[in-house]
Amino acid sequence: MHLLLRSLALLPLLAQAPERLHLVVLHTNDVHGQVQTRKATWIDKQNPPQVGGLPRLAAYVHRAREESAKRGDGLLVVDSGDWYQGTPEGLVDGGVGFVSALAKVGYDACAIGNHEFDRGLENLKLLLRDSGIPSVCANLTERSSGKPVEWTRPWRIANVHGHDAAGDWTLAVGLVGLLTTTTPVITHPDAGTLVFGDPSAALSSAQKELAGKAEWILPLSHLGLETDRGLARAHPELQLIVGGHSHTYLAEGVREGPTCIVQTGSKASSIGRVDVWFERATKKCVEVRASVVDLREEPAEADRNAEVERRCAALVQRSDEPMREVIGELAAPLVRTKDALKSSSAGNFLADIVREHTGADIGLMNRGGIRCDVEAGPFTRRQIFELSPFDNRISVLELPGADLTEMLRRSVEDMAHSGLEVSGLTVEAGMGADGKRRFDGIKLGGKPVEATAKYKVAMNSFLADGGDVYLDKQKDYARKDEALFVRELVELWVAEHKRVTPASDERYVTRP
Repeated sequence: MHLLLRSLALLPLLAQAPERLHLVVLHTNDVHGQVQTRKATWIDKQNPPQVGGLPRLAAYVHRAREESAKRGDGLLVVDSGDWYQGTPEGLVDGGVGFVSALAKVGYDACAIGNHEFDRGLENLKLLLRDSGIPSVCANLTERSSGKPVEWTRPWRIANVHGHDAAGDWTLAVGLVGLLTTTTPVITHPDAGTLVFGDPSAALSSAQKELAGKAEWILPLSHLGLETDRGLARAHPELQLIVGGHSHTYLAEGVREGPTCIVQTGSKASSIGRVDVWFERATKKCVEVRASVVDLREEPAEADRNAEVERRCAALVQRSDEPMREVIGELAAPLVRTKDALKSSSAGNFLADIVREHTGADIGLMNRGGIRCDVEAGPFTRRQIFELSPFDNRISVLELPGADLTEMLRRSVEDMAHSGLEVSGLTVEAGMGADGKRRFDGIKLGGKPVEATAKYKVAMNSFLADGGDVYLDKQKDYARKDEALFVRELVELWVAEHKRVTPASDERYVTRP
């Protein structure tokens, strides 16, 4: 009788038991070593707010973790790659200092990005070993053996816990890392010792391995938005892809068929939040809502992650004082462009400097190596570093006119890369009737480049080594390398000239 009465008393509660489980996915991508806040000129050019930085990001995660625990929601924290390269703080001890701080945010899994290879494969292995970052990458194999690499996992299973009126629940989530296949041509040559397999095939293999182990599979993709769209079309069973690499800010995500694809821009300026609901009985995903939270405010004291802040303060202490030094003055801003048929003041500036310094006929700079805009005014060592953060040295190659022409043709017509900035020559190009970019030729001093003539061409060592596949790696060109990094040359040049007015002339001549 007592059992019957007790059962009857529970009926109202059972009737109100939730039919769905709620999971919160917090995600970041392309953090690029951003310890400190930075001016958000894209929000307000006149009075830009200070946004982002790892301490603010960590505080948001800390608060969300406590709020989720109180509500009984499940919480998952993930990252889609490119962790440390891009700031002086990020490069302390080869990236280990920053990635160790990043790990203390409490990620469940972090995809490896292409820039993790920038200091070579051994540095990456040490970074993974010493930082404790929970890395994943499913499409990497050793070229020599054909076997999966041993120094990272292809996937991880996160057992996410929650509770509600019906009791405690657990959801096993398979987190699969996927890395762009272009990595070997856009980073350190060591990447060439590995095979970067087809991401879609790697995901299929991971799904088979996770069958019976994971109730939901979430790819962490460092592939870029357009490749993520292709991945979603190939795998319509996916409800969500957490993306990176293209630095795309997707305020509410984008849909490709039934799949929601999310990204947060870059540089820890914001954090993504995806609310996901599952049927309680079947664990089937039934709803996905995405948003992005801009990190504009200083966190409350109670929300701060003390360990992350301690590590970040130590990184700043090791790097900040020399970086604050004013080297010269910019009379006009340095601005980049994403238009492959236009020059930019930032590109002209760097290409002009390497050409002038080396006495070469021509200067080239890959747009992907120009990492920020710089406003007019005092020009600090930190701004110079962030403009050109990579450890690329200066190289002068003696190129036949035919090979130089082919480089610029690839710059204009190759849709895979962002193109080249030039000094000492003009590029003639246009848009074809098919809507594709068309290369018409190059001129030096107003005259067409001769196919068999030799030209001295200054560039960074990344391009000289065949990066972005503008040059044929198999060809042996006469080459002279300098010990200076590009950013070191820029600093010396600015210090000598004091007040700098970057050239803003257009070096791409376009025709219909």
